[in-house]
Amino acid sequence: MSPASRTPYNTVGPKDDRPSPGGLDGAVGPGWGWTAFSTPWATGRPAPKYRWTLFATAAHAVDDLRRCLDDGAVSRRGALCASVLRKRGAPRELVLCDGADWACVVHEVRPGVHLTDAGDAYFDRWRATMAGHRFTIVNAGVPTVW
Repeated sequence: MSPASRTPYNTVGPKDDRPSPGGLDGAVGPGWGWTAFSTPWATGRPAPKYRWTLFATAAHAVDDLRRCLDDGAVSRRGALCASVLRKRGAPRELVLCDGADWACVVHEVRPGVHLTDAGDAYFDRWRATMAGHRFTIVNAGVPTVW
């Protein structure tokens, strides 16, 4: 299901070269990761952009996602999305939706699982359970966190 290697088409990251706090070596868990899915409600498989870095904690993964959103690396309304995450409580697994354009998932990566497989599986489960709320999310007018 997941790509075997990085390409410019399936990669997202901050615009500067600074290492991200809490970043770990490797792409196989345990750890935390995040993935951005373009057009998450389109029929078929959405186009994922993976953050090819594992993080030590959910808080590190959420902070890195905020950093990339602030940089404009994900979503045309990245700064607004980042501000929604800043107002959020304790970091944990979550999905940040920017209408019909993007869904960013912060997810746990279990031991021995590749971060892309973990991101794909978490997103697929979330999308299946939220299908009845799709139009609420799309028509919210602001980024939402689930």
